[in-house]
Amino acid sequence: MRTDLSFMEEPMAFLDEWRRLYGQSDSRFFLSPAWAEAVIASAPKRKKLATVRVFDDLRGVYAMAFASASPNPFASLMRAARLQETGVEAVDRVYIEYNDILVARSAPDGARDAAVSALFDGLPETDEFVFRNATPNLTACVERAADARNLEIAFVKRQPTFAIDLAKGGDKGVMASFSSSLRSKIRRSIRRYEERGALSLKRPEGGAEKAVAWTELMRLHAQTWSRRGKRGVFNERAFCAFHERLIERYPENVDFVRLAAGDETIGVLYNFIERDRAYNYQSGFKYEADNQLAPGFVCHALAAEAYRTAGFLVYDLMGGDSDYKRRLGEEGEMLTTIAVSRRNLRSQMRSALKSATTPRDAKKRQT
Repeated sequence: MRTDLSFMEEPMAFLDEWRRLYGQSDSRFFLSPAWAEAVIASAPKRKKLATVRVFDDLRGVYAMAFASASPNPFASLMRAARLQETGVEAVDRVYIEYNDILVARSAPDGARDAAVSALFDGLPETDEFVFRNATPNLTACVERAADARNLEIAFVKRQPTFAIDLAKGGDKGVMASFSSSLRSKIRRSIRRYEERGALSLKRPEGGAEKAVAWTELMRLHAQTWSRRGKRGVFNERAFCAFHERLIERYPENVDFVRLAAGDETIGVLYNFIERDRAYNYQSGFKYEADNQLAPGFVCHALAAEAYRTAGFLVYDLMGGDSDYKRRLGEEGEMLTTIAVSRRNLRSQMRSALKSATTPRDAKKRQT
């Protein structure tokens, strides 16, 4: 088992290799070629990305990763590397989840550990390594590698994931797996909406329909966060540019769900689809004073049923310990944001500075 760490010079060649390896893996959407390409394309040219390969003569490359890093140790006082991110806050607000090393199913034991070790050893001038929303497998590897090198490890944030098993309710449908109180809440809300007109759920197809859904999503999302006295994520140009690129270049991986009562849109979901899984990433709902109207629960429940009918196995609500996720889905694996630091003066100064300003994982997905 050998490793190589270098700086990315030809993104397309790297992505071709990444695409091949992804097809041999069981990785989630956030390691897919679509997401990886959008991240790499969003990185400013001044930000070099380090690449890691784990390989041998028999199997070839069977584990890969990339991380933000500067090849020039004097380029910045903030010498940090982030796994599968750009290192630019405005871009990294897209918020990777299920973060991991890309590993082939046939890879030998230790491939993930070798990749993490290569990252630590190959970037000696880096003071801090950030692994946002690491899977349990990656978390364990990071701990082992950090302990072996006497690096300081901090668990910045832990959050559970939630998902709806679309097969659990069988022929009775998705709602059969919900509690009786939640089923009553959703059905009551549906009846109230139907007083305005027929309730319809549609997954827009084609660029024009998706563009309309994208606009409606932004409008509803902005209204919700404005009422909370905050700016929504769609106010960030880098965030929008990332997803507009994803929508344009990878339409087969991007899915919108629009729920309407008559001609009135009451909810839009922005989801990713890959293999047998649908991931709910963003949402926009029309909230009203009537507490018998539950646009979020209705939209998620009907969307999950539409995905079940289409043959998907999981409707993934992803990370975040929210009440609606607990009521709709079942708790899954824990995602952990980890910061690993070298024990030097620069790291101590940076830690003191960050403590006085913003927590390392302050940015989160504003659903």
